[in-house]
Amino acid sequence: MRRSVKVTVSVLLSAFGLAFSVNPIHESSYNLVPDGPFPTPTTLAIGAMVRSQNTDAWEMPLSLALQASPRVEFGAGLKTQLGNIEPHFPYMVFGAKWLALGRTSFQADLLVGTDFRSGKGFSLASHHKFYYADHFYGRLAARLGFMDALVRDDALMAMETAFYPTLLIGSSLELEVGLIGSSQTSGFERYLAMDIQPALRVHMGRHATLETAVAIGLAGNNKEQMRIKAVLLRGF
Repeated sequence: MRRSVKVTVSVLLSAFGLAFSVNPIHESSYNLVPDGPFPTPTTLAIGAMVRSQNTDAWEMPLSLALQASPRVEFGAGLKTQLGNIEPHFPYMVFGAKWLALGRTSFQADLLVGTDFRSGKGFSLASHHKFYYADHFYGRLAARLGFMDALVRDDALMAMETAFYPTLLIGSSLELEVGLIGSSQTSGFERYLAMDIQPALRVHMGRHATLETAVAIGLAGNNKEQMRIKAVLLRGF
């Protein structure tokens, strides 16, 4: 446990040096909840998101993950937008995830725009889970994004880091507090965002989970005002 705490602190300090957010890179994966490979052969994910500064539009991403082997997963998804916003289907996303030794996974995702306004994006990510006690664990996630769908002002890349300490309550409830940050290499201060995201996760049966989360901006010019998110995961 002591080693896990030291590693967590060191990674978080380096993460704060990069950035602490809800921008295009945050939703650049088929994986709607940052985590390692799913435990079931097939996992369907349906999300719903609304931002306080744009209540006329809802984002509803959909994705499907397939387990190719115990350590390899492939996924695909569709980013949808409903309401007073165009286009309604801005992106398709394709990705792959690999579970390394231990509890570390690596992932790559490709965003493909459905029209000329959307562009393309490519991201690389890593995720690691720490167990501190029987009912307390944490997740560390980092992501780098490239190409015009994920960066602004011709920046080389965007970056995001996040830490999710989680408390287990009984066998079906989890309380999580996410600390999420992002920026990019060009206009670092202008695109800097530091956000907090409390979440409640409810396990419904063996392979169904509902997560609700609220992201609130803490600091930075690009911080989130408020974003409400719900994700339903169903394994088969």
